[in-house]
Amino acid sequence: MVTMNDNTTNAATTYTLPQQAEALIKLAEKIIEQHGNSGPQSPVKPHLIADLNSRVSPARARHEQGLRYARMAEDAFAERDELLGKIPGRKSELDVRNLVEMVVELVKEHYPDSVQKWGFE
Repeated sequence: MVTMNDNTTNAATTYTLPQQAEALIKLAEKIIEQHGNSGPQSPVKPHLIADLNSRVSPARARHEQGLRYARMAEDAFAERDELLGKIPGRKSELDVRNLVEMVVELVKEHYPDSVQKWGFE
């Protein structure tokens, strides 16, 4: 939260800074853009904008990288669940769950005394 005093009315104005990364990055980018549009009339010193830009540019890159990794993780977990047979309503004879069930039945049928050796409890 940032509180600023209006020099003409002595009234205080409060601005809430975004908590979410994407929104804060967008705000910083908007500030940089507005500084560029304002030119020499900008109230913000160029070195402050340079510092902001040197931080927000890599923050944007890391944010985008994180989003890509998150999508990759979601895709990997979805593929894993499909291979394991954990997706409700989607059955395949070749998913891990069904194949393990077949092995359980075979071991129980042919080697009932050694079921635990096969990892079954």
